[in-house]
This record gives sequence, structure tokens and C-alpha cells, in this order.
Amino acid sequence: MVKGTSPTIGIALGSGAAKGWAHIGVLNGLAAMGVKPDKVAGCSIGALVGAAYAHDHLPELEEWVRSFSSWDVLALMDIRWGKGGLIGGDKIFDVLQSRVGDVKIEELNRPFAAVATDLYSGQEIWFRHGDLRQAVRASCSMPGILAPVRQGERWLVDGAVVNPVPVSVSRAMGVDIVIAVDLNGYHPGRLQVLPVNMTSHKVAQGEMDLPARHDTRFMDLFARGREYVSSLTDKFSLGTKSNPGMIAVMSQSMGILEQRHKRSRLMGDPPDICIVPEVAEIGTMEFHRAGEAIAAGEAAVAKVAHLIEAALWKGNDNRK
Repeated sequence: MVKGTSPTIGIALGSGAAKGWAHIGVLNGLAAMGVKPDKVAGCSIGALVGAAYAHDHLPELEEWVRSFSSWDVLALMDIRWGKGGLIGGDKIFDVLQSRVGDVKIEELNRPFAAVATDLYSGQEIWFRHGDLRQAVRASCSMPGILAPVRQGERWLVDGAVVNPVPVSVSRAMGVDIVIAVDLNGYHPGRLQVLPVNMTSHKVAQGEMDLPARHDTRFMDLFARGREYVSSLTDKFSLGTKSNPGMIAVMSQSMGILEQRHKRSRLMGDPPDICIVPEVAEIGTMEFHRAGEAIAAGEAAVAKVAHLIEAALWKGNDNRK
């Protein structure tokens, strides 16, 4: 540590799918306090938001996601049966690249790292250099939902499998204070996944047999009318507790594993500050609820503002 200088702040942005827009609110809330993290480590949706922040494009990302309707979210999904995931992801990351820029990690305005997982070895992969799009895309590849990313001989999936809240990565980047954001830490009851209500009516059972249409492009669904889209969202909605949908089964199982793994990781390497937005009621695929998530992130910062100030004061005091 160098005497007379401010402590270096790292932020570890955790996984959480659609809950992840709360990261935008957290970063906005910190900025309102005059706290701007110097280095960013992100996992899954945390890597996506973190990349935008690291390149000073967070306002552009916020403007984009606040404009989402449930139909906009559906339009960004490119269904690819039998490709390692329900969604290819090209459309989403094409738009992200247009918003953040076609840059390498080392060209960002702040040091940045994204966490992914080697599908077969289980090794934790840290992206600190190279293509930003590939790093974020790999970190976001939720098993079974978003297709994995190939890198050489490896297939990479969501970093949440091994490190859901990457405090260890943030510390390895050489910071004095680590602020972690845990999107899955608040549960008023048991771990739960609530349904996605994207449509108000259903198509009669058997009317549309979508799995048989392997080559159907998602944008073509709109030409077939609201009923076709309704049948698709019904198949892939989270469902209910008594009748969970496909995504509910995958996301709930992943959530249980992540919670157990996260608990042990954070006990061994706790952050200096942990911010926990109250976003339990936002479903895995409810990306159109950005406004609620962002507000929850800002509120979560306000609740621990005194702890953040104390940590910064202590960090400054230690440097004198």
C-alpha cells in the first residue's frame, strides 16, 4: 500500500440471470455515494454488466434494458435445438457488442475479469485478456439454456458452476477492498423460482408441436401470430411449483448447487462488503423487469451505505 492514496476498490458481480440488472442499480448507487470501483470481476450476468461498466458504457446498457418488453426478450432468443442449449445466444451478444464495442479485455477503461467453467474438467477459467465478447459469452452460458462456447479443445459454460460470486478473482486483481454483489442471497422463504407471465392465454394442448420443427427461426414465430409465441413461452416458462417447466427444473437445480457452493466459497474468502438486492421474485428469464431490478440494486446500496463508508474510512486509515 502506498501512503496517502485512496484504497483500490474491486467489485465482484455475481450470477443471477434476469436478476442481474440489479447490478446496474448497485453501480449507480455506489456512484451516487462517490464510490467508483477500480477493478471489476464478473460471473455470468455479472460479467455482462461488469464489461459495460469497465468500458464506461453502463448508461447505454441501462437505457437498452429498460426498454425491454417481454416480446423484445423473446425476439432476442435464437432457438437452436440439439446445440448444447436451448438458445444460441448470437443475437443477444451481437446487440451487446454494438452497445459496448468490439474490444479486447485489455483495451477496457478499467481492469476486468470474467469467470467461466471448463465443462469437462470443471476447471475455473479466468478471462483477463483477449476477446471481450467471447469471455462474456462463455461466462453467461447457463447449462442447458445457453449453448456452451468452444475455446480450442475446451467447451466453456457459466462461471456460476464454480464461482457464483467471484470474490477470489477480485482479490487476485490486487485490490484493497472487495465489494461483492450476491443476487441470490435474499430469500424471504425457501429458494424459489416464480413463473414468467409473458402471455395471458394458452394454445390448446397438442395444437403446436414445436420440438418437431428443428429449423424454425425465432423471428418467424411472430408471422405465425400470438398463438404460436404463446405455445413456445408455455413450453419454456418456469411453470408453477406444482407443475415446474423445463427452465424451472434447470434453473432451480443450478440455483441449489450455486447456493451450496457459494456458501463455502464465501466462508473461506469473505468480501469486505456484501450487497444483497431483494430480487427473489424476479424469474430467471424475466429480463423485461429491468426497472424493478435496477431499483432493488439502488435500494440495497442505500441499506449498507454506512458499512461501505466505514470500510472506505478504514481503508484510508490503514494507508496513512
